[in-house]
Amino acid sequence: MKPERHRTWGFRFSLIDTVALGVFGVAVGVLRRFGSDLSWVVGIVAAHFFLFCNIFRVVRRRELIWGGIFVLNVAFWLLLGRLDWFNVLACQLPVSAGVIAWEIRATRYHGVFADRLNPALEEYIEGRIP
Repeated sequence: MKPERHRTWGFRFSLIDTVALGVFGVAVGVLRRFGSDLSWVVGIVAAHFFLFCNIFRVVRRRELIWGGIFVLNVAFWLLLGRLDWFNVLACQLPVSAGVIAWEIRATRYHGVFADRLNPALEEYIEGRIP
């Protein structure tokens, strides 16, 4: 039987997050060191990892939707021969804002300011909302 985990809300940061961000940072550094112009792609992914996992605590399904759209976005600009950070971010930031808004409107929202944004927070924390 799996032990029951206590639900929390708000900003969170763990050792695993520290390790993940460190790995992202090393990857960006290595890419830059070898002259890759794509180090910013890893940086965008790292920033969204932190934003989605630690600040807004977005559910995995929505993270995967964002990730799929990000891959399509990068592929689109690559196919056009115009892959750069501005083009990608100009298209991706509205998607990011939409994913965050979608999450904040959910009755299970438990990220930053959940105490002000989610009237059902107490029910979620107590486990009455899955």
